Amino acid sequence: MDNNANSMSSVHNTNTSSSNMHEPSQPHDAEFKGVSPANPPNQGMSGGYPAYPGYPAYPYPQDTAPREIQIVAPPTQFRRFGNAAALGLITFGICTVQESMMQAGMSVGYGHGQRTMTGQSIAVAGIAQFAAGLWQIANGDTFEGAAFTSFGAAWIAKGIADVPGLGVLDYQDNETPEVVRKQKGIVAVAWSIWVLILLAGNVKSHIANIVLFLTLNLQLDFSCAGVWTGNETITRLGGWFGFFCGLSAMYNAATILLNEENFWFNLPVGNWYTPKSLETQSDPVYGDV
Repeated sequence: MDNNANSMSSVHNTNTSSSNMHEPSQPHDAEFKGVSPANPPNQGMSGGYPAYPGYPAYPYPQDTAPREIQIVAPPTQFRRFGNAAALGLITFGICTVQESMMQAGMSVGYGHGQRTMTGQSIAVAGIAQFAAGLWQIANGDTFEGAAFTSFGAAWIAKGIADVPGLGVLDYQDNETPEVVRKQKGIVAVAWSIWVLILLAGNVKSHIANIVLFLTLNLQLDFSCAGVWTGNETITRLGGWFGFFCGLSAMYNAATILLNEENFWFNLPVGNWYTPKSLETQSDPVYGDV
């Protein structure tokens, strides 16, 4: 009887000791405090997860290799890009004023001296304006980004075409004046359509911006008509519109650069359109806000 009791006691002790082997110690319990399958424990240095008592072990690989840190681009409002619109406007305005003066015959006569604009067409109105457009796209301004990059690319193409030895001028010299004139007219028509789209996108902007794109439209339209008809007077009139367009672009750049922080007052731009206030807008989910 005693032997049976001793054997039963030994079995009980064995079961107790074996169950104690599977029970976590106090520090181990503290490690899993507040941990569940929905809230797994933090990953340790070994790269894997230990087993939670009462649940199967998490099947994560025991990878000891160092983890790569992924750097995510910051949101737009935290990017350190300034407003590049002033750069795009001033580079466009400077070169447009110079070229339009030559087109209108204000200085050296009609149709003369435009090859002196080659360097500025490539570097100033071309590369600098194109870069300003890319910065505006990075800033989230798609409209100004499209306008500046397209016109920057056009100025680069215009400057490259005037570089001797590239074959562009030699190719045009082999064409008849009538063919060259019609080729320029086709280019002018395409750009007139694009500028009309830009003007339509500015009808709710301020007056200074509308004047800029309106005079730009008139410049390209009259230049296009003058090229197609071969009328020098119409082409010169387009040069005058381009002159005022360039001045308007320079003024728009000044309105960005000169403000109450570095000037006596803000330059007027003529805000005429007031968008619907947030109080009167209706939310599709919550109704009137």
